[in-house]
Amino acid sequence: MKSNLFKSLAVRIAVSAAVAVGAGSACAAEPIKMAVTNWADVLAVANVAKYVLETDLKQPVQFVQADIGIQYQGVARGDLDIMVGGWLPVTHAAYYARYKNDMDDVGVIYTGGKNGWAVPAYVPESQVSTISDLEKPDVKSKLNGTVQGIEPGGGLMQASEKTIKAYDLKGYNLQSSSEAGMLAGVSRAYQSKQWIVATVWSPHWLFQKWQMRYLKDPKGTLGGEEQVHAFASKQFASKFPRADVFFKNFKLTLADVESIEFEGNSTNDYATAAKKFVEAHPEKVKAWLQQ
Repeated sequence: MKSNLFKSLAVRIAVSAAVAVGAGSACAAEPIKMAVTNWADVLAVANVAKYVLETDLKQPVQFVQADIGIQYQGVARGDLDIMVGGWLPVTHAAYYARYKNDMDDVGVIYTGGKNGWAVPAYVPESQVSTISDLEKPDVKSKLNGTVQGIEPGGGLMQASEKTIKAYDLKGYNLQSSSEAGMLAGVSRAYQSKQWIVATVWSPHWLFQKWQMRYLKDPKGTLGGEEQVHAFASKQFASKFPRADVFFKNFKLTLADVESIEFEGNSTNDYATAAKKFVEAHPEKVKAWLQQ
């Protein structure tokens, strides 16, 4: 299945490249093929990078939608130039171990990332404060024996599968969906004050929209603090030297990412949200563009 997805991805890239070449002088510079997924944190970071690269360095950027596993594979093969959502040391450990020798770790964009399971604040903490509490029969009943998940290929889902085994949560179903599906589930639950436990992460705008709390994970199966890296192809630095320097300097805070996410989600326009953030923080842009 992954090979078929990758072939499809390669075809789309090839077609896009052909169109760009055919456009003539209007697209003289080769675009950076930046991998993205429809995850709020990735969209926030990628759109900021794209805006600065295109506005200040006159370097065109082409977004390529791909599942996270395909992103690592594409960067390692050189079919994609860069990805900006590499979570280490836990979330993407398996992908990193497989492809680390065939790509460059350009640097950490921000720290403080976190994966976990969360419940709405109206679920009494006295009844549910840790993942172990999900074993309680009455808690399991109110949750319908379900953990609301996201895309099955994500590192968070892989960690969640291990978590169910580690905490011996027999009878629980890890429901695969998507980020949008998970958020829809939380929204529905909130409207009627139903219980739900969902796979979530920080930074994410959902924490600004709804009052949610992470469940304690004493066994650490969902990982601790994560760093979010940019990973580039081995050819990236030589093909795009100025962009390579930009990404080495490109730093954001967790609060930065969440503010862009919140604006982007509220308006359904991450490109404009990124533009507003960049224009409001000239000092950050200056630091990013140092040569």
